[in-house]
Amino acid sequence: MSDEEIGRNPKKFKRRVRWGRVCLFIAIICAIIAGCFFVGQLAFKMFFAPKIPVVAATEDIGTDEMLNRRINVLLLGIDDGDSDDFGKNIQQRTDAMLVVSFDPDNNEVSLLSIPRDTRVTIPGQRGLDKINAAYAYGGIKLAKQTVANLLQIPIHYYVLAKWQGFIQIMDILGGIDIYVEHNMNYEDPYANLQIHLKQGYQHLNGKEAGEYVRFRHDELGDIGRVQRQQKFFKALSSEFFQVGNVVKLPMLIEALEKNTKTDMDTFTMIRAANSFKIFGGERVQSEMVYGDFKTIDGLSYWVTSPKQVTKSLDELKIPHGKITKI
Repeated sequence: MSDEEIGRNPKKFKRRVRWGRVCLFIAIICAIIAGCFFVGQLAFKMFFAPKIPVVAATEDIGTDEMLNRRINVLLLGIDDGDSDDFGKNIQQRTDAMLVVSFDPDNNEVSLLSIPRDTRVTIPGQRGLDKINAAYAYGGIKLAKQTVANLLQIPIHYYVLAKWQGFIQIMDILGGIDIYVEHNMNYEDPYANLQIHLKQGYQHLNGKEAGEYVRFRHDELGDIGRVQRQQKFFKALSSEFFQVGNVVKLPMLIEALEKNTKTDMDTFTMIRAANSFKIFGGERVQSEMVYGDFKTIDGLSYWVTSPKQVTKSLDELKIPHGKITKI
């Protein structure tokens, strides 16, 4: 702008300069606030936050540097209805159990599903039982210990989620596109569960997505459901981090806070989310604990062995201790 133009319209020039300074000032303030937040969180984590104890089968596993390079999170799914006392009623078995293992330094993510009928030793209980009973017997603490004993890996954190929250989050995201392998029809009036899905590639809303991942009434039973859950979580991890979902973050955070409980700190959650974001659904490795169907004393179990558990972990490159018993 020339001196002559400035002289003709000094107010316009001053306004431009003022707005430029305002924008710069706002940017600096936002950067300072963000920096203070993360520094404050880091300081709290280092000096004030209570340290979450690592749950492991042995003290050596709990302190082994190599085994603790990855962060292992136990994800438990429960049907807690619409109760406001979410997580307080532990007299129920878990519907889903997964170990999410991620390496925040190399952005590697692995999902290991544990069938709910897996036959294991539950600490403090006689004989062998289904692994989904661990939460009913002793809550999060016992569920963590049972999984740590089975896999011989350290369990660092947990996430407890209810299915109603899953449905709500899916509706906020706008549903998901997925291929339904076959017709799914099942009704259970006592559990208020109705599943009616047709075979084919389709768009599922929250309710339908919940039906898809919970269906288990076919020839594969719970194993088929585990396979569908793995397939679905891969698709969801890609969908969740789409650019268009940024504006939905406040609603997503609110839904997560209402429907999940965890002992993970803020920084760990950010690092975990970043690993999923970088790799996306196609790069997330998933596996199920190997085993076989067996009927014992009239009950159906998923029976695994030390060799099969070792194979499951090795294929996902999850470091573990020596597995000698189930």
